[in-house]
Amino acid sequence: CAFKEYTTSCPQCHHRFVPKFTVSCSSPSFQGSQGIATPLYCEFLSPWVLRKEIHNILCGGIDVMLQPKWRTVSDINATLWWNTIVWLKRYKLPISFLLQGSFRNRLILPAPAETF
Repeated sequence: CAFKEYTTSCPQCHHRFVPKFTVSCSSPSFQGSQGIATPLYCEFLSPWVLRKEIHNILCGGIDVMLQPKWRTVSDINATLWWNTIVWLKRYKLPISFLLQGSFRNRLILPAPAETF
């Protein structure tokens, strides 16, 4: 997935800008925009852009996206991952299928593969 410019424009002045949000984590191993233990700055994607980008990735199967390495390989992957979490939380949809919380270490990891 190549990085793209995700701009929007102000309805009043028509100035173009890229909306952003910040992801912070107290884990010392969290990989942020400036390195380990720093905040991660993500572009805020519209639901339509997010759907298109996720669709392109999921053509290869969801297992790729659920790997922890996928989120750290490139900035766009982290942006897509965290936008997915933001939109699911915004609409009060479950995210347990994507995340496994460890409250003891305060880490959020992808859910392990299910065995049948």
